[in-house]
Amino acid sequence: MKNKIRPLVCLLCMTIGLLATSCVDGFKDKYVFSSGVTGDTLKSLIADSIKFTPSADGSTVKVSWPVVYGAGGYKFSFYKVDDPTNPVVIGTENQIVDGCSISFPLLPDTKYKAVIQTLGNTKYNNKDAIDATTVNYSTYSPANAVIPTGTDLYQYFQSNPIPSTAAGVVYELEAGGTYTMTGNIPLGTTPVTIRGDKVHHAIVTMSTGVFLSDGAGLNIKTIDFDCTNFTGSSFITLNATLNSSVTSSAWGGIIVNSPVAIQSCKITGLASSLISDNAKKYALQTFLIKDCIIGQNTTSKTLISMSGGLIKDLTISNSTIYDNQIATGGYLIQYANSTNVSKITGAGWASGSVTLTNSTFWQVYKTSKMANYSGMSQVYNTLTVQKCIFIDSGNQRAIRDLAINTTMVRTLGYNSYWFGGVFASAEISTSYDNSSTYINTDPQLKNPAGGDFTVGGTAQIAAKTGDPRWLSIN
Repeated sequence: MKNKIRPLVCLLCMTIGLLATSCVDGFKDKYVFSSGVTGDTLKSLIADSIKFTPSADGSTVKVSWPVVYGAGGYKFSFYKVDDPTNPVVIGTENQIVDGCSISFPLLPDTKYKAVIQTLGNTKYNNKDAIDATTVNYSTYSPANAVIPTGTDLYQYFQSNPIPSTAAGVVYELEAGGTYTMTGNIPLGTTPVTIRGDKVHHAIVTMSTGVFLSDGAGLNIKTIDFDCTNFTGSSFITLNATLNSSVTSSAWGGIIVNSPVAIQSCKITGLASSLISDNAKKYALQTFLIKDCIIGQNTTSKTLISMSGGLIKDLTISNSTIYDNQIATGGYLIQYANSTNVSKITGAGWASGSVTLTNSTFWQVYKTSKMANYSGMSQVYNTLTVQKCIFIDSGNQRAIRDLAINTTMVRTLGYNSYWFGGVFASAEISTSYDNSSTYINTDPQLKNPAGGDFTVGGTAQIAAKTGDPRWLSIN
């Protein structure tokens, strides 16, 4: 019996040994765990297979794609293509990615493209894909309609009324397009965005029409407006007839919680107000002027005219405001003097603010006042004026009028005051600019009367003050 068992045991051991050797050899064999793709020219990625996944806050995007079997990696480039003829590399061009995804930072309202080429693998004698795959990505909100160049915007919106929707609508003007506006555009209660191209701005020539709002949000961006012959009462006008469907019963007016903004626009020849509430009870939560050039042509019109209500939070940043005439009346900002944020019941507002940063003001209300809003004279309201250049503006009392003397909590720093060719020393006192960081030298603007506000003052350049666009021009 023992003799019969011994051969069986030996045979079993030999079999196990062979299996073990086979597994080891198989692990070492380069073909067992390969894709099976050898000696081939690899395929390019299919554009639809490339995915863009933005982060929750929209600050980054993850670009991912499916594996190409037999590949040794991927050559990847990411570009900003707001100007398609001049793409800007983000990160490293033609970087080698050993994997199937990579992340990049994002900017709002920006166009991108990714270029990905499948790379071969010499180990398996595979060659690069012949063509790279290009796919576009944009952080713009999709447009509900693109308005063709040559259109009268008044006629367009007469034929295509803005729908009533709380979700809002987006209208896009063609890159480099030219438009006219010969009548009012009724915005109603719908939040509306009207935008042009970021690089090649559309140009709108305005005559009698205004952007007429019943109290909804409005965002106008990357468009140039010629207002030389504009006769409207205000660029943005809040309806003199209050819409009963949005009237606040507690306050008796209209509370506008959606932002109203003008961004990256150029407005020239403006002889009227930029925004007006028609002396009616409108309270805007937010009004933003950012990255704009606003050229006035007035001796008396108030730029931001809320004489029936107010703006809770007003911000002017990275902008230039100038006047081709000498204004002896009017104000940069005017609110209803009897109104402050605590009186706007139902909105839950506890405080308000006025913020001016990195902006240039030339000949703005030279012999008048920068502000008239005694309702802001509350200790819970704040004034921030930082890195601004004031030349022949505000009658040498810009900060005092903006701060309602010393009532508002002030944050001031690195501002320049120049009036009549000399330092405006009257701006410096306890009731005015008490920051001790003010700049008392000439900003040396190149040719402000001709529209060139390039900064020449060394102190201003070092502190990077005023509208940034004028610091980058040689």
